[in-house]
Amino acid sequence: MEKVKLKIKRFDGKQEKIDEFEIEYNERTTVIEALIHIQSEIDPTLSFRVQCRAAICGTCGMVINGEYKLGCRTKIKDVAQNGEIMLEPMKNMKVIKDLVVDHFEFLNKLKNVKAWFVPKEPFEKVYPEDLKKFEKETDCILCGLCYGVCPAFEADKLFGGPINYVKTYRFWKDKNDALGDERIVLAKEDHITSCVHCKSCSIVCPKEIPVEQDITQIEFYGKQKGIIKQDTSQFGFGFGFNDFGNF
Repeated sequence: MEKVKLKIKRFDGKQEKIDEFEIEYNERTTVIEALIHIQSEIDPTLSFRVQCRAAICGTCGMVINGEYKLGCRTKIKDVAQNGEIMLEPMKNMKVIKDLVVDHFEFLNKLKNVKAWFVPKEPFEKVYPEDLKKFEKETDCILCGLCYGVCPAFEADKLFGGPINYVKTYRFWKDKNDALGDERIVLAKEDHITSCVHCKSCSIVCPKEIPVEQDITQIEFYGKQKGIIKQDTSQFGFGFGFNDFGNF
């Protein structure tokens, strides 16, 4: 067993502070297991979210040594630096207490892009190749990591956020969804063009969803169809219509 010092940024509703806890760990100990140990054995007032502990529910998102990760799938041995680990709540969301942030803002924004399936009639038969078009996007667990890391909110507070456009892409690519190109219109109204294409959302996604690529495809298609206003200065290079696959 080795020892590690966890530095945790805390907030009690009035003030922020950093508390330090030294614990023992082995090669399989995760950040969430460390936090559970601290809460049950050292400080019962420590607040954080955890449910499935298997990277399925997405509730334990946090900033670990400056990187956005799920605590349940992050092992202490992989992130400890000089015997220390810094834990902070995700940004772009209101901190409720300690590592717990308010998910309401980004979940509520999903309504803006109608992030649910709208069935069309008659229903078409679905083949494996149809599902492949959006199979990665269906893996989204609404963890909020991409929302927290996104720098676009610094310039545009009305920006919908990466999660919105993952959901837009998923249903837009479903041939049995009735909204079709209306989803591109909704994405435009949700300020999709405020994306700075830094790819941070794709990098932090625990399900390896190509978030920025989805946003680029939606934007490009919308500009080709005249739904979204062209802005060639944004990219500085040209695209061919088939560069992103068949629409």
